[in-house]
Amino acid sequence: MNLIGQFSGFLVVGTLTTALDFFVYNLLTRRPAAWHRVPASLVSCTVAMSFSFSANWHFVFHPVGSEWLGPAAKFLVVTATSSYLLQSLVIHGLSHWWLGPVHAAQRFAGCLWWLRERSADLVARNTVKAAAVGVGLLWNFAWYRAWVYA
Repeated sequence: MNLIGQFSGFLVVGTLTTALDFFVYNLLTRRPAAWHRVPASLVSCTVAMSFSFSANWHFVFHPVGSEWLGPAAKFLVVTATSSYLLQSLVIHGLSHWWLGPVHAAQRFAGCLWWLRERSADLVARNTVKAAAVGVGLLWNFAWYRAWVYA
């Protein structure tokens, strides 16, 4: 499959994976659970990773052969680095050190009638998670294409 087709398929699988990730993350960070953001992201990423490996294997990268253990180990290394390290750093950094993007998102949400009634915390939680997912998307595609499913 060519690069554009592969990246398009990766975006479709990634969209589904991200929806699952955000669903679990929001379930854990809102009341009554009210988990802290980083632990909630670690759990939501683990759930999403399980789906992502299989979907990318079957629908995007189509590796030759049926041996899955080696690619699964590589996938775990790449995705764990992205999900557990990079995403945690981005979430922590945007939640505690660089608040500009969160404040900008909250101001923007205040201008939109359907988001005006949403809490500032909901916007903040999802802004930091979205930024973390964006970093992970670029990291994962590069490594999946070059190493995991190559």
